[in-house]
Amino acid sequence: MGLKIEAAVCCSIGRRKNNEDNFYVNGRYMEREQMNNGGQYKALVADELQMYAVCDGMGGAEFGEEASLKAVQELARFQSECPQPDSTRYLGDMIDRLSKDIDQISLDKGMESGSCGSTIALLILRNDTYRTVHVGDSRVYRMRGGELKRITRDDSEVQDMVDRGEITLDQAWTHPRKNVITRHLGMPTDGTVLIPTVSPRNQLRNGDRFMICSDGVSDQLHDTVLRDMLSRGMPAKDVAEMIVRTSLKDADNAGIHSDNITCVIVDVKQMGEANYDDKQLKNLRLLRGGAIGGAAAFLGLLGYNLYRLVTLLK
Repeated sequence: MGLKIEAAVCCSIGRRKNNEDNFYVNGRYMEREQMNNGGQYKALVADELQMYAVCDGMGGAEFGEEASLKAVQELARFQSECPQPDSTRYLGDMIDRLSKDIDQISLDKGMESGSCGSTIALLILRNDTYRTVHVGDSRVYRMRGGELKRITRDDSEVQDMVDRGEITLDQAWTHPRKNVITRHLGMPTDGTVLIPTVSPRNQLRNGDRFMICSDGVSDQLHDTVLRDMLSRGMPAKDVAEMIVRTSLKDADNAGIHSDNITCVIVDVKQMGEANYDDKQLKNLRLLRGGAIGGAAAFLGLLGYNLYRLVTLLK
């Protein structure tokens, strides 16, 4: 059995003059001339390794659009050319190189280093596992067994304050600095390496549903609302459209000038089998565990018998 995914994306310019969001759906993304029109796309994918992402550009004018476009173009190149696209080392090298390339956009425009940039929230599925890679405040959520879990941590000032216990999650929701991020692709070039947050490989389950979104979604819809919509059992395309439409409506009702909005839904229809290397690694772990357990049992028995012998000799 192979990995089978139903995926869909909905992207809207919102109430902004230009769209700095872009998406990556296993090779598909918006070209520059498409971005302001937004886009909808759905697919059934059966590749062994699949990649899905949201990139939210920043920098004003056309610079944010160029940054997010550069990010998704690099993902396409990376997925097609990298010998192991889910490798921590390759992913780290790619993100650092991409960040420097995006910063070069600022320099080429005569702007200060770090003036434009992009977030990235990336989900990688391979056979029976998944992992995430992110920089910034675009998010990845997982819906499993009726429970919604955010599986990325925002790189933001407000998240840092929450982690330090200075404010609550409810206070973070309305904090005036909620959109100030602490890391992004295109950080100032000062010789340092941008290290993304790369999760370990986690076990997939049939029926898992993932959502990747820009802050146009997460700034408008509480997790309780998202859980309700994601758990309705609707097809991926319908869910993505509903989430974007609801985000826009809630912003309008609140008198907020809606940001760009992007939502990617990834449904696991069938997880794949572990490949040979993964099976061998699991077998080695089992053997190692068994060997350690056996050695412990042997030493325990040996100690007991020595105790009996000493007792008898007394």
